[in-house]
Amino acid sequence: MFKRFRKKSSPALEEHTSPQPASSVQTRDQKIYCRPHFLHKTWGEMPDITDHQLRPILVPPKNKRLPWGTGYSEVINAGKSVFNEDQAVCTSIIVKKKAENEEEWVLLCLHEDTQDQEIKCYYWALFDGHGGSIAAIQASKHLHHCIREQLEEIYEIIGGPLNVPPPLHLDGKKGKQNERYCVMTKNICIDHLVTGALETAFKCCDELICKYQESTSQSGGCTALTILFLHGKLYVASAGDSRAIIVFKDREISLSNEFTAETERQKIQYLAFLKPELLGGEFSRYEFPCRVKRSDIGKKILYRDYFMSGWGYKIAEEDDLKYPVIHGEGKQTRVMGTIAVTRGLGDHQLQVHETNLHIKPFLSCIPEVIVFDLTQHKFEPNDVLIMGTDGLWDILSNKEVADIVDSFLAENKHPHRYTMLAQYLVHKAKGTLCGNEWKTEDGSFASFDDISVFVIPLYNMAATTPPLI
Repeated sequence: MFKRFRKKSSPALEEHTSPQPASSVQTRDQKIYCRPHFLHKTWGEMPDITDHQLRPILVPPKNKRLPWGTGYSEVINAGKSVFNEDQAVCTSIIVKKKAENEEEWVLLCLHEDTQDQEIKCYYWALFDGHGGSIAAIQASKHLHHCIREQLEEIYEIIGGPLNVPPPLHLDGKKGKQNERYCVMTKNICIDHLVTGALETAFKCCDELICKYQESTSQSGGCTALTILFLHGKLYVASAGDSRAIIVFKDREISLSNEFTAETERQKIQYLAFLKPELLGGEFSRYEFPCRVKRSDIGKKILYRDYFMSGWGYKIAEEDDLKYPVIHGEGKQTRVMGTIAVTRGLGDHQLQVHETNLHIKPFLSCIPEVIVFDLTQHKFEPNDVLIMGTDGLWDILSNKEVADIVDSFLAENKHPHRYTMLAQYLVHKAKGTLCGNEWKTEDGSFASFDDISVFVIPLYNMAATTPPLI
């Protein structure tokens, strides 16, 4: 995702002690290479999966099923970075009622049926690292715990009847009449509170990553795409350029948007307008179709400002010779010539090459949350949700993925067919090695990026909550 950035030294990563995040192995250069724990890869298997010429496609062991029978597959990049910088998590989250005081905590511990005091959710996440795998690893360790903590703050709401307005005060005190009126007029509902919990959790996780990187003198960032299944609904939180779609009855439904320098141009330009000091005299907030030359000064040139979705003309000035804060075309569009994505976790130390200008003020850790109500649909066994990092979507469109899903599942009834489908999607995007280049079946260039894919079956998900296997 980088074009250029300032690299810093990378001391050893923090070793994992939690059972959720990943299995790890220490290499000769004292770095710890981590993969999702559910792949169950041993130390001896690690050298093979880092081979950029072989690029073996990894899947979970057949005897280690994921929640909901979820399928998963991944592959390392074709030499873009030393390690696979993607990380993935698939687990349950147990939300418990918070004890307000020590006496209540003792009573909860002594309660015979503690299941009455907890809610089980399911959680899938993909993290696509850049500038190293540090941020992605830390996010895989901590984000679901941050989410659990925020959900516990609203336990008394999400633990009660669904589709009812939330109480004004969790302490049981009666709210003022004008507060009740405000809640009713703003149509505040449970979805809004869960969305707020996810947004706050992302911010808390970003702060944890910042503190960790400062304490270890490390850098880097990651995009994040998470899905929380709670009370028959999917809460899809997206910060970056990974993507989630539902393939349902021969059509695809997008569950996320991509946040890049191209899609959030106006927001970046507006911040540059409000705080020009962030540009350090090195950049211009205006966007131009091509770089302005000194010979253009005094002439009419095309430009776009923060308030414009279209283009206009202006007279070129000396200041327009500066590098645009947003520049490039398509996937090559960058913020301050450095980074393509505008939302994600980490990147607190990221600076413009050969300057002391920090890029983090232009980047957001807050996700967009889309809510999809599964109870409003009737799903068939071939209806699935596909989550993938940008390595998949750089090669395959939503329609192409949907067509592959439909044809593959229609012809395959294998018990592990969802993992086999994830493996097939990764293979289609990875391509095959032809000489020194990776090509797809039609001869075009395949993805050289890391690729991670979840395939989540939706059949009966809205009606039942299966046990975690």
